[in-house]
Amino acid sequence: MGLDRLIMVLLGLGVALAGCDNGASPSPARRLLYGEPAQELTAVPGSVIAIGRVLDAATLGRRFKSCSPDGAVDGAVIVERIGVFGESLTFADDAGKTLYSCDGGTDPAGERRPPWCGGSSGRLLHGRLLDPRLDILCRDREGRPLAYAWVEPVPGAHWIGVDQGSYTEVYEVLAGLPVRVATLRGIQVGRSRASFAVTQFDATGKALVKGPLEAAVAG
Repeated sequence: MGLDRLIMVLLGLGVALAGCDNGASPSPARRLLYGEPAQELTAVPGSVIAIGRVLDAATLGRRFKSCSPDGAVDGAVIVERIGVFGESLTFADDAGKTLYSCDGGTDPAGERRPPWCGGSSGRLLHGRLLDPRLDILCRDREGRPLAYAWVEPVPGAHWIGVDQGSYTEVYEVLAGLPVRVATLRGIQVGRSRASFAVTQFDATGKALVKGPLEAAVAG
């Protein structure tokens, strides 16, 4: 890991810690993708907070260039997320009409170099997505199918939780953008579908809404 990457990781961890209650403690036996100690949102027992940061293209450097090589949105506000097994970038075009993602993992077709293996784009209508834009092209480090989708926060939502089986992965709502989440569960590759078990929480960790997000690859 280079020095610039190490600094980025440490800064990102600081943001994640700032989002926790002061009494938050490391989640037992759980680390994030690049080895960062995972933190728990104390109001959601058994949770793991994914790193979330609001950055720009210059700060991300090659990490963004490899995601958006044409540089068409160099001035964009970018939300970077790093979880237990997935990572992503989310950003909109200058007109605020299209939302883009770069999704992390291994590309089994060998067409994209790490860290990105796939991505999505979706139309925004009055700032909201018309479709969660499912991506199931990626594999995790163990070769398992990995699904990504956007979740639209409900009014008052500050955290988006995804049930990962033995823990709930929690993502902070940032920059007023839909939240790119990932799962290894509920994926039907042959049907190009996935189901995300989602709970949305307010800033205190109180559940606002809970239910499955059913997503299909757009035709």
